[in-house]
Amino acid sequence: MTSVADGSGRSLRTIKAEAVTASIAAHALALFDEKGFDAVTVDDIAAASGISRRSFFRYFPTKEDVVVAGHAAFGERIIEAVKARPRDEDVWVSLRRGYDVLADNVDRDPEGAARTMRVVNSTASLRAHTLEKHIAWAVGLAPEIARRLGDADARRLEADALVHASFACLDVALAHFTPGRDTSLSVKLDAAFDALRPDRAR
Repeated sequence: MTSVADGSGRSLRTIKAEAVTASIAAHALALFDEKGFDAVTVDDIAAASGISRRSFFRYFPTKEDVVVAGHAAFGERIIEAVKARPRDEDVWVSLRRGYDVLADNVDRDPEGAARTMRVVNSTASLRAHTLEKHIAWAVGLAPEIARRLGDADARRLEADALVHASFACLDVALAHFTPGRDTSLSVKLDAAFDALRPDRAR
């Protein structure tokens, strides 16, 4: 039996699953933010979400995945955004513009993004995941930046340095972003990237 689809082509089953996933994540992040990640159990999340423990594992393999599941998808979108930039554009500008997809997401729900960052920054295992995420993103980003620099092999070290410096700018911008006081994460990103601009006068 085929599920009825909405105007976007997604089935109603998919739409329902996405809604349940978002609801579980919202309840879990609220608990993590209030009590601390390590103090909250899967049973706590299930109870707050009005589902069984077994149902929780249908949507998330682990408690950590509630916080980090969307990171891999963002990495792919950032890489594609950088690849779509003009070939003759300064690579530092291309890297900055690649993060627009993430900044736009944060700006749609700044309070939720800030809550997620508080949970990540207060939990060692999640901070370690951020580093792993950056390493995974670099696998896709660095070769593209090296090609744009003119020699994919000879300039790989320079490309790696630029890519990882851009990650630092992203993390600093997120750490300094305050919902309600700052109008956009993009402003913080611009300031962080400007601080490390390769041609900036010393």
